[in-house]
Amino acid sequence: MQKETINKLEKEFHETNGAVNILDIIREEMELWLEEAQDESKHEALENVLNHIGALETEYQTRRENLQSSLLKIEK
Repeated sequence: MQKETINKLEKEFHETNGAVNILDIIREEMELWLEEAQDESKHEALENVLNHIGALETEYQTRRENLQSSLLKIEK
């Protein structure tokens, strides 16, 4: 049973880690687009998108940290 739980947590950790990595890539690309935005409405829209991506990235980082802590506790 414990092995099953560890496998599940490890899978979720790796999926969450992948999500954090992808969000980082998307955020970097949106930051480039923001620098290139000429129109004020485009600039504002991209800032809103960046804020949302940042919030998602923070949430997934927290999930990843919690999963990592859970794995460490179980493995001890």
